[in-house]
Formats: sequence, C-alpha cells, structure tokens
Amino acid sequence: MKKFLCLFVLPFVLLFGLGVQSATANDGLDGEQFKDEMRRLIELGILEGFEENGKIVYKPKENVTRAQFAKLIIHILGEEDLVVTSPKNFSDVKTKDWFYNKVQQAAQLGIVNGRTDGTFDPNGTVTRQEIAKMISKAFETKGITLPEKDISSYKDVKKVSDYAKIPVAQMVGAEILNGYNNYLDPNGNSTRGMTSAFLVRMLDVLKKYEEPAPVEPKYFVATATANETVKGKEYSSFAEAKAAATGVNDVVMKDDQIVYMKKGQVTNSTASATVDIEDQAGYNLIGLESGTAAEYIESSENTVKVKFGTKTGFIDMENALLIPEIQIKGRSYYKVDNGYLYHYTFNARTNSYYAPYKYGKSDSDMPDGEYYSDNGSTYTSKIDGEKYTAYQYFNMMPLYTKTSYTAEELNKFVKEHKPNGVESTILETMGEKFKAIEQEHNINAMYLLAHAIHESKWGTNEKAIARKNLFGIGAQDGTDGLTTFLSYDANLDALVYNLIKKKEDNYFLESSYRYNEAFLGNKDLGMNVFYATDPYWGQKIAGFMNQVDEKLGGKERNKYDIAVTLVENARTKVRSTPTVPLDNSNKLYDFKWTGTPVLVLDTVETENEGTWLEVVPKNLEGVKYSTKAYIYSHGGPASYGTKNMGILELAE
Repeated sequence: MKKFLCLFVLPFVLLFGLGVQSATANDGLDGEQFKDEMRRLIELGILEGFEENGKIVYKPKENVTRAQFAKLIIHILGEEDLVVTSPKNFSDVKTKDWFYNKVQQAAQLGIVNGRTDGTFDPNGTVTRQEIAKMISKAFETKGITLPEKDISSYKDVKKVSDYAKIPVAQMVGAEILNGYNNYLDPNGNSTRGMTSAFLVRMLDVLKKYEEPAPVEPKYFVATATANETVKGKEYSSFAEAKAAATGVNDVVMKDDQIVYMKKGQVTNSTASATVDIEDQAGYNLIGLESGTAAEYIESSENTVKVKFGTKTGFIDMENALLIPEIQIKGRSYYKVDNGYLYHYTFNARTNSYYAPYKYGKSDSDMPDGEYYSDNGSTYTSKIDGEKYTAYQYFNMMPLYTKTSYTAEELNKFVKEHKPNGVESTILETMGEKFKAIEQEHNINAMYLLAHAIHESKWGTNEKAIARKNLFGIGAQDGTDGLTTFLSYDANLDALVYNLIKKKEDNYFLESSYRYNEAFLGNKDLGMNVFYATDPYWGQKIAGFMNQVDEKLGGKERNKYDIAVTLVENARTKVRSTPTVPLDNSNKLYDFKWTGTPVLVLDTVETENEGTWLEVVPKNLEGVKYSTKAYIYSHGGPASYGTKNMGILELAE
C-alpha cells in the first residue's frame, strides 16, 4: 500500500545549512509531505538545518538554488577534491563566492551549464527538469546511462524543454521523478522537501547499480538493557543464536539488527509498514503509519509476526524495527479530562508523543486519568486496571445515515470554530455541496465536512488548496502523489467515485477488496482499514464530527442505539419484514463481517420469531429500499442462532 525507501550510509554530506542535526520530534516536519525523506537524510547527516531564534529549522518548502544543487551533486559524487583545470568564465560566479569551486567542479564534469547570456544564475531556483538533467549527467559520471520511459501520455509533456526530454524520460523510468495526476510539471521549482525525495530515490537507483558483493551475515546473542543492546557470543546461524537466547532480555542480532526477542514492540524501520497475511504472500492486510507500534508475537530470520488491534500478520524483517520490552520508551494512551477523551499517540521510532486530538466524550463512570485501549472503545485504567467501555457514536455510525444539520449550519460551524488566525476557508462555503451529495448518494454530509477538515487542516493546507484536493485523494506516504483537480466539484466527484462507484476497490460496497463496511472504524473494521495508514484516522474524523454536533446543539450523538453483528464467520441478513420465510424472499442484503454496526430505529418483539431490530437501510449507489429494514437479534427458533446482534455501550 505504501512505498519503502532503502537508504545507505554515504561518505559525503549535503551542505544545505549550518550544522548537521539529528531528526527529532521537534524538527517541525510533522504533517509535511516529504517528512520521511527529509528525516532519513537528516539521520544520515546528509540534510542540514538552519538556526533561527535558537531553534533548528529545515524549511521543507524553501526552493533550492542552482548553486546549492551544484554543490550537492559534487558531494554526492565524492568529487570535492577535483582540481579545476579549465574554469568556466561565468560572469556571475566570482572566486570569492562560497559556491565558486563547486560550480566550477560541476561544470568541468559536464553536469551543469550556464545560461545563454554567459551567466550561471547561481541564485536562480532549480526546476524539476533541470534536476532531471543534472542527475542524469551525474549518473553518466558513474558510467550509468539510465533507460528511458515513454512520457508522451503526460498532459504537459510539450512543456518539457528539448534539452531535458531524454533526462526526464530517464528519471520517470527510474521513478526518481514522479508526475501527479498525469502531469510532469517540468518548470516547477524544487523545494528542499521535494529535492530530498529526489535524492532518496536517486540513492536507491545508485545502490542497484553499485550493489557490493553479498557479505555473509553474522548472528549474535545480545543482551538488551534500557538504553543499549550489548552483543555477546557469535553464532553461525539464526537458529543456533535463537536457541542460545534463553535470558529474559536476550535478543538475537543479525549483524546490527535485532531479529528475535522474547517480548516487545515492532515498528517500521523506514517509511510506513505493510502487514501481510501469512497464507497470501504479498496480500496487504493493513498499512501502519511511520512510528506506529504493533505487538510482537514471534519472528523468523526474514519476517516478524505482529498483532495490531484484532489482526495478526507479517512484516518483512528488512522493514521492521524490533524494540525489546525493556527498551520501550512510551505507549499511546487516552486521557479523560472533565468528561472528554483525548488521545496521546506515541511514535516508537522517534520516542516522542504527538499533540493529542480530542476523540469525544468519555463514559460517565470513567474518572479523570489515563487509560490504555487497543481499539478506542474499551479502556483499562493505568492506575488500578479497572476496565470501562465507551464506544464513540460517530466512529461507529454507518455513514449512509443522513445528518439533520443543514448546509447553513455546517457552514456556520466552520465560520465560528475554525482555528484562530484563519480569516476564511473554502470549507465555509461547502455545506451546500456536501448536502447535495448526501441527497443524491446518501453519504452523510457531516462526515464529508469532518473528513475535509481533517485532511485539509480546515481548508488551510497550501497543497490541498493548490490542488483543489480536500480529502487526501492520491496521497501516499513518502510520495508526492496528492492528486490535482481542476475544481472542488471534480474533487467531490472523485471522492464519491472512490467511496461507492469504483467497482474494483471502493470503500462502501462489497464488490471491492477495500470494503470493510461503511463506517469510519479503525484497523479492525471500517474505512480506516484501507483509507489511511494512520491507525487513528477514523477516530480523528469521528472527533471532528462530535465537535460539529456539539457546537450545533448536540441533536445527533447517541440519538439512536447502535448494534453490531455478533455471528462469527457468517453473514447477517437484513430483511424487509421481521420474519424468516422458507424461500428467503424478504432478504434485502447481508453483512459479511462480525462487528458491523447498524443504526437501530426500533426494537420489534414477535410472537414466534424472537426479537428483531429495525435499522437504517443501506441505501447506497442508487439503491433506495422502499420498505423498512430488520435484523434478527435473539429469542427466536434455535435455527436462527443464539444471539445475532449486540447493542453497544456508547460513551455518554
């Protein structure tokens, strides 16, 4: 689902700023598109920051100049000591300039050229096609000529200058330069963040061409302490080392990587981690955002079995970071404060907590304090171990349930409650569009607003606005994949297409492999299984829905009961009448997964067929059920099942 980038330590540094700094939780890159690539380069000592007001900043959106990029290429190639024998007579490159030597070195290698007027334009911003040309020349200095890929299908291919046509085709073929929404943007400037992405991809390609001879790995039994892992005896195989690792804090290391331990956490070693199902190699079970910690179950030399929520699966060992229990520095938790639940999520790679988000109301019996929860519904007190249940209404509510709030009320909420300092936002005017989608397609308008608030930062995210993309469509960790739309209407059409119309992989209909029921949910069930690698994406949107409802009068939260299917490995049928005829003629549709929520309108007691629930019908993709919808609950003939439905304990 997400791409991984392989980096290796290089004998050079990228001189972008002042002193080399390590990536930390305070690097200011959270939320930035290229944060993973920049952090990798920071960790390797390649990307430097700037000191401003006593802090180190990395300026991901600042454009890179031609002089900076020339210096970068020289350091990448290890040509810092190249003697310039034939300096170019650039009128704006003087011997006293900091960049003089690097520009002359790059020019002598044939990597850079000047302008037609005799200048080099050192302070001019470097464009995407200029980067393609220089990287192509850099590969040539290594004796590498990259194959070309046909780029004729890109909508703006005619904007690629003649000098850059072959280099751009090479960079696209090598996946160093990625287009977006079928555009190359050859004349677009390259920022520090984007340049970091180009560099990471370039290094991957260089690694393929310069792969050293394989070295036999070494295996050690090591002892983990709170702050370090100390290698002990060396063994000839993983199996021998594992058999010898008998101590509580003993681990097995393959060279410098922990590949076996008794107990602990597993997170991703690079970008987002993909968890696969054991008996379906390569089948994506879930994706987990960078730094998300899963529970360690067991490991082989090449894979590690993990558990997240209710799901177990496997991560390739090359992408995994094993953290022994004694070295765990933190854990995500919930905090109850004055009746509200706030979620503090922990990044196991950076050993830091993100700013909390407001999830919703707590259960009335939960005292103020901190709690652990694997699913955002059942909680265990950190103080005394007491357990509580508090399902969030909007996280579990089927999204084919219409909201009673009007377009004017939705707009009013944004106008009155947008972040401080924001004068206006496009979301103040979108209520009518959201309600129109709700009317035509039966997708909840309040959910649409909350989704847009989350993905576009209340309609203030610069890239979301520039690309008219309020819902994160096309975005992938570590890539510039956010799709560009010509209008917000086109963006909304694409969202509806992705949710219900895209037959092969929509989110709300069973014909799709992405289908995990039409509610927000989490990594166990719901949209969140596949829509985002952030395991709390659904909870965050539910939190915004709760805020909308609360500020607009609280007319919807907990208005109805929510029930979930309890039948294991079987389909729960929705019928037009509260009875089960022999010919099954009243079946409307069925639910595949245990735990699927339905909104309960009424409870119906029958004389001979037990208790049934009248529920909101699943009117999606043109379906308009003219009858009421019922699900059998309990109390009927034994053939119906002991109990098919359970009413959730909702947070009060």
